[in-house]
Amino acid sequence: MKTLIVYYSRTGNTRKLAQAIAAELGAAVEEIVESKSRAGILGWLGAGRDAMLRRTTPIQPLKTDPARFDLVVVGTPVWGWSVTPAVRAFLASHAGRLKSVAFFCTQGGSGYARAFRQMEELSGKKPLATLALLEKELAGDFTPRVREFAAALQDRPGREQGPLA
Repeated sequence: MKTLIVYYSRTGNTRKLAQAIAAELGAAVEEIVESKSRAGILGWLGAGRDAMLRRTTPIQPLKTDPARFDLVVVGTPVWGWSVTPAVRAFLASHAGRLKSVAFFCTQGGSGYARAFRQMEELSGKKPLATLALLEKELAGDFTPRVREFAAALQDRPGREQGPLA
């Protein structure tokens, strides 16, 4: 199955998880890049506000066409119990063009279930599998969780899996 990992990361946590998933699946990787700066405390505060208000943000065009892939695995940090504005923009602009999807997220404490529901609504697709990791888990060995997620995608294509949170 031809797979693309698409993710947004403000601090590098979601990037770290995206790279681990890509390595496990042998997938192509593309980062969603916002045109708006989220740097510093004001950027952080604005990010949470924009996420809770379900806003989108301008993103740079991807180098790769996600419609060319059998599976697009979409990753986001959880901000204000919600998907990020950049991932919201990506999913809204590619809804209907993605053959199948899976979702992953990083979070400080909670919110993954709501973020995954939002991602499903935006993409118009049920995810084949989901994976949610706490930021503190990224400091340790999270490889078994990534392998479990990858196995769910490789062993049971086309079938919905429960969250691996």
